[in-house]
Parts: sequence; structure tokens; C-alpha cells
Amino acid sequence: MRALAEPSISAALDSDWQKAADLNKQILEGTPDDVEARNRYGRALLELGKLEEARAAYQETLKSYPHDPIALRQVSRIGLLLEDKHKADTTRSKTQTRLFIEDMGKTGILRLMNPAPANVLARYSPGAEATLREQQGLLAVHARDGMLLGFLDPKVGRRLLELINAGNEYVVAIVTNLPNDARVAIRETLQSAENAHRISFPGHHRPVETKERAYIKGTFFRYGEEAEGDEEEEAGDEEEVTPAIAAVAADEDLTEERLPVEADDDDEDEEPD
Repeated sequence: MRALAEPSISAALDSDWQKAADLNKQILEGTPDDVEARNRYGRALLELGKLEEARAAYQETLKSYPHDPIALRQVSRIGLLLEDKHKADTTRSKTQTRLFIEDMGKTGILRLMNPAPANVLARYSPGAEATLREQQGLLAVHARDGMLLGFLDPKVGRRLLELINAGNEYVVAIVTNLPNDARVAIRETLQSAENAHRISFPGHHRPVETKERAYIKGTFFRYGEEAEGDEEEEAGDEEEVTPAIAAVAADEDLTEERLPVEADDDDEDEEPD
């Protein structure tokens, strides 16, 4: 059964959810007490839109481990989806495990301001691709289907907008879909000649180190799992939600919510050593 674990994880990384479901089901037939396989099976079923079956898989985990954080989080998420009569937006992108490893200011893990309601965030799994769009001078994060997920802190957003307008390119992925702690990872994939001496994330100079156990080893994406300890925040004061954010959020039927955000340490350009 152990020999099937790696292929089942690889299938999930490739977003081959039917194969992932089949492999994890095969593991469970031989070792029904394998909690990791049970939770992976639930995730695959969730991605396939089989919400009731996915909930049953996670509830099976909770019979033996009532406090299992993955199962608890996903049962709650599935409940929101069923209540809202929506399936999860299937994750189709291949998770490149090295893509978001921090490289001296090229990657930022940022909390969303004015995040979408819980029933909307529940549709998108951590690891799913997202996009950046300018809205009234702010940088908004949208899901692949166009749904607004939230906004970046204005200070960070203004910097990234300047860099994008000068030719930089970025990829974005959801890190957590928790309503009170929705986060995205943003990775610089192309630096233009004009931005040769500008750092995308001057406040993110240390390697990515989170206490969030990943669904798949080697990534920092939280696949519906509670952190065992709260991650220490980067230094930064709580900032007010600007009127512009509130106005755009109102247009998108979002509830205005004041959240602490990760602030840049310094917005000045820095030259690499």
C-alpha cells in the first residue's frame, strides 16, 4: 500500500483527481485505517464534485480522530458548498512544487483584504491558480473563473502595479481559503530590464517557513488543514481598509471587513548584493 502513496500524491499534483481517487481508494481497501489516504481520498472526491461522498470520507476519519484538522476543515467547507448549492471549482493546474519557493524577494505570501464571503472562498482549493487585476488603483485577486477573491494591501498592490506596468510578470496561487485568513502566494516569473534593480517583495527576504502542514509534502499550500500553531506574522501594523477598497468591494457584493495585513518593511528600491 505504501507503494501507492507516492503515485496518489503525484496524481493530485497533476490534478488528475480521478486517478488520485482510484489510487487512494485502493490503499484504503488494504489499509482502512490510513488517515492520510482517507483525507486524500476525500480531497479527490471533493475536486470531482462528489460532495456527499467526500463528506462521508472525512466523517469516517473523524470517527477515529475527532479532532483531525483536515477532516474538520473540509467537512465545514463541504457544508458551505452544499448549503450554497455549489460544487468546488475543480483545481486543474499542475502544482509545481518548486515554483513558490522563495528566492530573495521574488515571492510573497500575502493576506487578502476584504476577502470574498466564506461560501465563495470555499469553492476554491489551496493551490488553485489566481490572477491579478487592477481595479480603481488597487490590485485585486481573482479566481480563474473571474470571481473576485479579495484585494492586496494598497502599499503592496501599488508597488506590484508599478512593476507589472514596467514589464514584470507574476503567477498567483491560493495558499489558504479561510475567510479570516485568506492568503495568496505571488511569485515573480519575469523581471523586465526596467525593473532590474527593483525587488518585488522587499519585506520577504527570509526563506518560506510556515508551520502549516501541507497536503502534499514539499509545498506550503494548506489543503484545508488547520495549522498546529499560529504562524508568526511579519512585522507590520494593522492598516485601515481604505475607502477605495470599500467602494470596490461594495460593487462586488463583498462585506467590508477590517483585517490585519502583512506590510512591506520598506517600499524603497533595493539593490541585490
